[in-house]
Amino acid sequence: MQKKLLVILISSAFGLNATWADSADSTDNADELNNPQKAPDDLGDIIVTATRSEIDIEDAPGSVTVINHEEIKQKGGNNILDIIRGTPGISLQGIGSGGRKALSLRGMESKHTLILVNGKRLPASNDVIGPNTDYQYDWIPTGRIERIEVVRGPMSVLYGADALAGVINIITRKPTDKLEADIKLTGRLANGDSANDGDGHDIEFNLSGSIRPTLQFSMGGQQGRRASVSSKLKPGQSVIEGREKQQLSLELNWQPADQHNITLEYSNGQEDRWLDTATRLNLPYKSTYDIDRQQLSLGWKGSIGQTLSSLRAYRSNVEITNHTTNGVTPTVPQELQETIMEGTINFPVGLKQTITAGLEHRIEALENPNLTGGKDDFTLNSLYLQDEVDLTERTLITLGARIDDHEAFGSEVSPRASIVWNATDQWIFKGSYGHGFRAPTIKQVSPGYSFPLGIFVIASNPDLKPETNNALELGTHYSSEKYRIDAAVFDNKVKNLIDTRFDTFLPGGVRQQWTYDNIDEAHLKGAEFSTEVQLSDALKLTANYQYLDAKDSGGERLERRPRHTLSTGLSWQKNDWKVHLNAERLADQIIDFRVGRNLVPTEVPDYTLWNVGVRNTISKHIELAASIENLTDVRLEEESPVFRHEEYPRTLKLELRGSF
Repeated sequence: MQKKLLVILISSAFGLNATWADSADSTDNADELNNPQKAPDDLGDIIVTATRSEIDIEDAPGSVTVINHEEIKQKGGNNILDIIRGTPGISLQGIGSGGRKALSLRGMESKHTLILVNGKRLPASNDVIGPNTDYQYDWIPTGRIERIEVVRGPMSVLYGADALAGVINIITRKPTDKLEADIKLTGRLANGDSANDGDGHDIEFNLSGSIRPTLQFSMGGQQGRRASVSSKLKPGQSVIEGREKQQLSLELNWQPADQHNITLEYSNGQEDRWLDTATRLNLPYKSTYDIDRQQLSLGWKGSIGQTLSSLRAYRSNVEITNHTTNGVTPTVPQELQETIMEGTINFPVGLKQTITAGLEHRIEALENPNLTGGKDDFTLNSLYLQDEVDLTERTLITLGARIDDHEAFGSEVSPRASIVWNATDQWIFKGSYGHGFRAPTIKQVSPGYSFPLGIFVIASNPDLKPETNNALELGTHYSSEKYRIDAAVFDNKVKNLIDTRFDTFLPGGVRQQWTYDNIDEAHLKGAEFSTEVQLSDALKLTANYQYLDAKDSGGERLERRPRHTLSTGLSWQKNDWKVHLNAERLADQIIDFRVGRNLVPTEVPDYTLWNVGVRNTISKHIELAASIENLTDVRLEEESPVFRHEEYPRTLKLELRGSF
């Protein structure tokens, strides 16, 4: 085993002539509204996602979790999904073949959570391209991430559609004045049933420095491959698809004058995915997906006195192509493109009030052969206004509203109100209300659109209505020198959920036509609890728990929503050694299982995933880490054939990090 893992590491490094590099200091390249001249050390526990302006995390309206750079290093995730799992309010849902998973925030679907990179939205490919896709989690190299801010609750006021459940903002590492670089090699050896099942490697690098005093750059890249995992129940088929990706991310920062900064950002990623599968008539074939992603952004931010302003234009593009063997018809090629122009201004009014206002113009375009004319697009114009008022020295209220004018669905107003009360130096209480909406996608409403899916044909519906959410939340925060406690209760009422309904049998009596429709409403309510306890100078305990009650309008439970989600961690740090033990448990969950032509809600077994790892700083420039993921080798298909996804088998992971 050890020799095999060493071979993986050596093959990762082959051909690389790298100089060891010091990991860049934690410098925050937060949202575009940050003061461009603010020193990193001044930021502390400041976040930007919750209000689009700098605010202390404890005073932020709603529930916020920050995953910092050290925690990201410890998790060592291969993509965003790996990094954020175990975060309060988040669970994972199986979404189709190949072991694919998508995040669920407080029980809402993945399409209801908006993902940002430095405040820039990523295309909602998980719903616009198709419901079985998870292409939104691999846009940038994970080594480029400085921190991730997770805001739970409707954020449509500031970020518009797709933010009914909340926002995840990925903040990348900021260019530095001096030359700094780091490289990381990762090898994975999985306990699969066939040769190389789940084995893999990753190479990541980052380089940052100054070209001149007013011009800084940073760049990062990642190349990785992980083999597919064979199914135990279906010989010759893959229960997890194989993946290989190459990613590159670049950033230039230029200060043409004091208090002004111009930023150029570019990211590019190519990914291949493959799996062995079979048709409904048991004809075996291999399916391969080519996924290309690009995002280009140009932005300015500046300040005059205490007034901060920003302008930005960016374009995101994701292109999908499928190839199949054995004469099986591949899915049609698709290309999704979003073009966005936005501007924001933030200024104080007196000593106790701050106004944030903004405009957004967005064009979403989709190329798909099944659309009339092969393509279609929507235009959305938005205006939002937010007012933060220090009502008293200990009370902060935030009021806001957004008007979205959708080309196809008219105007929608999304209000938001919150209050934060610092009862004492340790106790904080919060309450908030928010409304949000999400318009149907291009495919769902374009006249004449349909696509085949096995024996099913899914058709569009031009009469669809937007989905809406009304959310209430009450929470509290307590902190002391040794421990921290956060608790919240939430209530989400989602109307006009878009799904498919059965229409008719097509000629021949075998194939069925289903049509998109507003078929349901959902009521998702529950409670969250999280804590962090410093047991000793070297030992720390963390835990978070979510109870979720998710039902439709008829009182029936919604599938793939665990009632109980628990994540715990124990970490020990002494001198140059760091050790961690983590567990994630999902309990009391039902999943719809097809029996003939019917979907039957079926209870699935509870399960717990364990991970353990150790990290050692060998010298100033070299760090070595080893971990075992899925320590008890949980295989979901062995637990129940009803599960729609799979976890990688027990995996030994070895990391070598160098820096200068």
